[in-house]
Amino acid sequence: MSMSTSGDVRLSHVITTALARPLALTLPMVPGLLAAAWLQVYRPWFWAEFLLIAVLSRGRPALFALGLALTWMADFLFVFAQVNLSSNYGEVLDLLSFVPYTNVGWIVAGAAGAVGLVLWGWLCLRLQRRASTGRGLLLWALVLLAVSLAWPRINGFDLAEGKLYGIRGVKLAGSWVLTSQQMRSGLSFYEEGFAPDAGKFVELPKDGSAVRRMLARAAPAEKMLVVVVESWGLSRSAAENQFWKDLWASSGWQVRAGTLPFQGATVAGELRELCGFVPASLRIDAIPDAQRCLPNRLRAQGWRTQAFHGASGKMYRRDAWYPVIGFDRSSFMQQLIGHAKRCSSIPGVCDYSIASQVVQTLRQEGRQFTYWMTLNSHTPYRESDLSDPLLLKQVCAPLGLQDARCRHAALLYDFMQSLKAALSQQPIQRLQVVLVGDHAPKFFDAHAREDFDDTAVPYLMVETPAAP
Repeated sequence: MSMSTSGDVRLSHVITTALARPLALTLPMVPGLLAAAWLQVYRPWFWAEFLLIAVLSRGRPALFALGLALTWMADFLFVFAQVNLSSNYGEVLDLLSFVPYTNVGWIVAGAAGAVGLVLWGWLCLRLQRRASTGRGLLLWALVLLAVSLAWPRINGFDLAEGKLYGIRGVKLAGSWVLTSQQMRSGLSFYEEGFAPDAGKFVELPKDGSAVRRMLARAAPAEKMLVVVVESWGLSRSAAENQFWKDLWASSGWQVRAGTLPFQGATVAGELRELCGFVPASLRIDAIPDAQRCLPNRLRAQGWRTQAFHGASGKMYRRDAWYPVIGFDRSSFMQQLIGHAKRCSSIPGVCDYSIASQVVQTLRQEGRQFTYWMTLNSHTPYRESDLSDPLLLKQVCAPLGLQDARCRHAALLYDFMQSLKAALSQQPIQRLQVVLVGDHAPKFFDAHAREDFDDTAVPYLMVETPAAP
């Protein structure tokens, strides 16, 4: 080989090594940046931990791979906490238990993402091996860190408007460890209300649920229906909120609307209405003093109690604690699938297809208490889960909604219209109905999330008259 050729090889090696060094420091951060941009949540451009691991693991590929896996996991948890509005990272394990019952498309997307992440990690490892020779990697890390710290917009973690999700002031540099602590402070409600201790519950005030408010103004009638509506949030549009109240207008029916201060997950919204307290974690293993819960109290007075939910009873372990709080009979996807249409937002039956079954229990003799936790208005809001695609025009045009906001509203309308129709076919005398949201809806789009008050939920009370 000539000296010229040898020199060209050395020069090429020097150039590729020089290019590999900044890439080796920045490419590991790309997956987290893409995820944050897609979900429109906060994430600094540079994590100090990535730079530190890249420098400390020079010449140790196994150590780099381990550090990369751990920091990616931390990055995922940081983004997840903002989307889920919870700073308790341990809840991820409980939510992962829902994977067998979730949307098939999500499972495929998750598997594809995991494969892509492994391939990206392999590329990062290859670059790390090439870039880790000499002191060049350390120098590049110092340069990147200096640039990020000198960025004029660096002024600490931005908690604009008291929220963590939604891009409002992207910062260049950050530390996952330090920012996580600030995130815990920013989500203080969740830190206090959703501590990692399973089995703890937070007592609510006497007017802390829609059911309690209804019972405070009128004793239980002969029939009672309580519906916790999945992702029915309090819109910042008065016209949109009025739309839901007007939907229930009917001759002889008394309809009252109100709002309830609340933040939390679906299972917390359920126990808020049924028992007057909320759990301190997503995992429900046991419920202390369950005799206080409304189904148990009504059953002790001779009422028949039944519950409906279109998904698997394994989700949130409902099949275990529904009987404990007083339901004589619980109907989940396993019991309903033979007589209902299957929907896909979360694997289960379509709400509109079981409305008549729910109402039928109220037509039985004696005092009946029926509870229904709806399903299909859960993200992702799918047009295919509607009973009729024309509902999109009927709902979205008058409300001026588009895309996911439109589909979400149409799914709510589909459920409410089907329930109202089932109740109207043969009016039930002296019936009390409570419809209340569990929490604000989840949207990937930050502007759509801003359309709702994430500190309150709406409710409706509907009462039918006694026989003349």
